[in-house]
Amino acid sequence: MRSVSSVVAFLLVFATAGHAQSFERFTVDSVIEADVFGGQNVSNRPQAIVDISAAVRLGGGWQLVARPWIRQARPTTPGGAVPQLDVEMYEALARYERAGAVSIRFDVGEIYSPIGIGIFDWRPSANPTIVPHLSYAVPLVGFDPTVTVTESVVANTYPIGAQLNASTRTWDARAAVINSSPTRQYYVGGSSNPSQAANVVFGAGVTPVTGLRFGTSFGYGTYATRDELAPGATDDRHATIAGVEGEYAFAYTSLRGEIMHTSFETATGSAAATEWFVQGTQILSPRWFAAARFEQSSGPPVTLRGQAIQTDLNMFEGTAGFRISPEFTLRTSYYARRFYRATTWDNQAGVSLVWARRWW
Repeated sequence: MRSVSSVVAFLLVFATAGHAQSFERFTVDSVIEADVFGGQNVSNRPQAIVDISAAVRLGGGWQLVARPWIRQARPTTPGGAVPQLDVEMYEALARYERAGAVSIRFDVGEIYSPIGIGIFDWRPSANPTIVPHLSYAVPLVGFDPTVTVTESVVANTYPIGAQLNASTRTWDARAAVINSSPTRQYYVGGSSNPSQAANVVFGAGVTPVTGLRFGTSFGYGTYATRDELAPGATDDRHATIAGVEGEYAFAYTSLRGEIMHTSFETATGSAAATEWFVQGTQILSPRWFAAARFEQSSGPPVTLRGQAIQTDLNMFEGTAGFRISPEFTLRTSYYARRFYRATTWDNQAGVSLVWARRWW
């Protein structure tokens, strides 16, 4: 219950900071999503997510931001037990913004991962499909027996750190120092958080014309400390991440994608892993839209008892969406996936209902 305690504690601080402020200084919006999938290797049970974002403006360009996130997950296997309620704090930070010829934004606290654009699709109202980027959440097959933790090519992590962003109409840049590797998941109050170790991230992008952006990012730091290694291993293990991304929006079409490459230090040298995705959204009418995404994450080769293990994660989703009202969106999807270690694809069909509302 440490996650619940962390959420409650921050909300109390947040409310105290906003005491005696007028409602014009507050911004609160909430997203509630429920979905269910049927087909191969799925529990046929629903999942529900509550995602709340709140901010209070303090003046002088400063504001406080909080984003508690609650999920009632479905069983991981058909007939499996229902998991416990998952309560996290995704963002809890102080932010300074200054507009100008070169606009500045500075975040300090618990921030979203500064590397990987797939993390922006994790909010159900922003995700054009139903399933988010699972390559950010499902760990790679273990490739180094001396490391006792799990890691991804890039993770949906919300570390503690500081990030500085600068942007103009034609370029943007960022630099961040965070307390855990972008390959590991970190949440305030999380029960399986990694040992804290400084990592640095840099990124930049260029927008040659309105609607088109190309970007690149780089990260380096410890992904496994000596405390997270098998007995006998003494040195911290480092990871180097490099990626490129692109987004193009024109007329009623939006396209985006990325490719991330991570090199992990191991007991015998290094191991490489790659993640990439492409996705598109097409507005068909004021109420109808269609979306599709293909995503793959490839881990280092692994053998067990002389047998090669399948170390690719592949996913495809095709979605049709209908905007019932400004607040409610109905989605239905065909979803195909092949997880790590699996040799065959699972075929599923799903439906979701998203309610998104800005309160003030």
